[in-house]
Amino acid sequence: MGAAALALVAAVLGGLVSLVSVWFTQRSARRLRELELEHTERHRREDRDRDRQDRLLAERQAGYIRFSAAVRTVRDVLAACTYDLRRSGTLEDARRADLAERWEAFVVQHAEAHILVSHDVLEAVGRVNAAVRRIYGLVQRLDTGPRGPEITMEELQRRLDELWEPLEFLREAMRTDLGLADSADGDPV
Repeated sequence: MGAAALALVAAVLGGLVSLVSVWFTQRSARRLRELELEHTERHRREDRDRDRQDRLLAERQAGYIRFSAAVRTVRDVLAACTYDLRRSGTLEDARRADLAERWEAFVVQHAEAHILVSHDVLEAVGRVNAAVRRIYGLVQRLDTGPRGPEITMEELQRRLDELWEPLEFLREAMRTDLGLADSADGDPV
């Protein structure tokens, strides 16, 4: 084999090595681009998931505020009903209309709460709803009847007083769910 053949073999081998080197470089660059794209997409997904979780938490917090406000307003109007019932034995028309409006708002917020609240808060919502419904029913019976031996102003006052415990339980459940329980201040809802 002569020098020319050896030069030809060396040139062919050099060309092959160059081609293989270019192929490996392109393959490595493509794989690196794919890894960068996967990394970028993973970060986008994580950002979207974090944004979604933040949005859901904000919606839940707003729902907690709306439910808590609806409970407070219906509680206040129910307490105001006791004054009418003590004074005249029946509700004034304006109070009756206010009660109907506040009750409707409470029912709507209770229904929304069932969609928004976490499972940990659902029990507290149920306890408050049950207590408020019992008070509302008692006010209705004291106002328009039928009355039985357990339908008294004393029973109404007792139920209103007992409402504070479920309200405090609700407040603490909501604060814990939102991660705010460390700064509990002891005031009722």
